[in-house]
Amino acid sequence: MKFIAKAALLTTLLSLTGITTATAAERPSRCAEQRFAVQVNGERQTIAGEFCVRGKLTPRTPLQILLHGGTYDRDYWDWPYQPRRYSYVDSATRAGYATLNLDRLGYGRSSRPDPETLDFEAGGEAVHQVVRQLRPRFRTIVLNGHSMGGLVAERAAGRGGVDAVIVSGIPRDRPGARAEAASPFHPAELDPKFAGKPWARGYFTTVPGTRARTFHHPGTYDPAIIPVEEALKDTLASAELRSVGPGAANRSAPKVPTAYVLGEHDTLVCGSGDCGADEIVRGSGHSINTSLAAQAFYRWTFTWLARNTG
Repeated sequence: MKFIAKAALLTTLLSLTGITTATAAERPSRCAEQRFAVQVNGERQTIAGEFCVRGKLTPRTPLQILLHGGTYDRDYWDWPYQPRRYSYVDSATRAGYATLNLDRLGYGRSSRPDPETLDFEAGGEAVHQVVRQLRPRFRTIVLNGHSMGGLVAERAAGRGGVDAVIVSGIPRDRPGARAEAASPFHPAELDPKFAGKPWARGYFTTVPGTRARTFHHPGTYDPAIIPVEEALKDTLASAELRSVGPGAANRSAPKVPTAYVLGEHDTLVCGSGDCGADEIVRGSGHSINTSLAAQAFYRWTFTWLARNTG
């Protein structure tokens, strides 16, 4: 979390005993940067993320692994603007969860492999390897993925090792990426933010000035958040972009409890009608976490997890 001092390592966090205040929600969070070595498409890669927890951490503390969508990075789950309102990490740790907020492979501080081979299967395999490394330390592991991160979560869950999955911004019954594929992406090497980056060729990002109409709906967001969206935007791989759209994505529902959540006005993936969701977040567009309805989504998430993960 941007407003909390970092601790040293996950292993150190596991030995912490907590501090003496009234409730776990009132205790300050402890956060630590983490790096995981993974092998994907025959190459060694690194996934970076941040682990956060409040109070005492034990093997019984449920862990949520957070997976952002395309053209975002881990900031999506730990938004620095008005964090008490928008940061899911803040809300989840107050609710008693530990969080591992990842930069998915190809994003943020993680490795940027060949974008032509970085599809959702590769991303899912990378996340599965992270899960395997963490499983001995946690009895309950949940994957919580938004949009393209939800498609990665489905594939990671299919490889086993997790207890529940939450997918936001993607319908249950169809990829819903017909609109997403038509979104205003352009080559990252042509964007002022990424021009000159040695890895930018083959990656895409949103055209400057288009994020409000791409990810939001009029009246469902604070206009002050849009400059933050532009400043923090990331890229997505060409293989991910090709892998969305009707018939293009090989999807199968995880065999563990899984919830699909859509914003009421998510025209990016739904358009109109029932697209297949277990929950509709009223007053939100596609990017629920940066909408005014973020807290309603978070509360629903914790209620659903309490019912489905014991």
